[in-house]
Amino acid sequence: MRSASAFSREEAAKLWNQFRAGKGDALGELISHYYHDLYAYGIRFTANAELLKDCIQEICLDLWKNRSTISETGYVKFYLLKSLRRRLIRELQKKKPEPLDEGTLFYAGYDRELPRESHIIRDEQLTALALKMRELLNQLSRRQQEVIYLRFYMDADINEIAAIMSVSKQSVYNHLHDALKRLKALAGSLHMVVFLLLLRSYH
Repeated sequence: MRSASAFSREEAAKLWNQFRAGKGDALGELISHYYHDLYAYGIRFTANAELLKDCIQEICLDLWKNRSTISETGYVKFYLLKSLRRRLIRELQKKKPEPLDEGTLFYAGYDRELPRESHIIRDEQLTALALKMRELLNQLSRRQQEVIYLRFYMDADINEIAAIMSVSKQSVYNHLHDALKRLKALAGSLHMVVFLLLLRSYH
């Protein structure tokens, strides 16, 4: 199977239209292809892996059931991420007596163990930089962490992030600007180019 980065938007859009026309295999290929991205994003809202898998399955069923009324899109990956986010929040809300604050749900997990297989952080010096980066990222708000994650892990632009998070483009811009400004101020000698390379190694 091709990696998500090698799966062009045009190819995804073509499969999307085939799915809308009633081809179940096309939907299956899309979900299989983007499953890693869906899981990686969703697990940052809940540690309940079974709930997450159920939610991914449910959005597949919903898509198939509503295929005749679903519109075209050139951004299949982000459509799926938004659908999963909405489903997860709905399911998490069912388990809480009080309204959930969406701004506190996302947890990027930057304090977990460093990914040892990453070629970027194999030597000791870069590992030390990665540890510093992790410390800095944990000082961001949950909203800022989610925007950073979508921008630099998922390669989403401002418009796409706004659609996924159901917020205004200005809100996304403000969160991204404030997050990068704070990181730059805190980073000191940690060069921002190296910082962003290390950031991507956490996916």
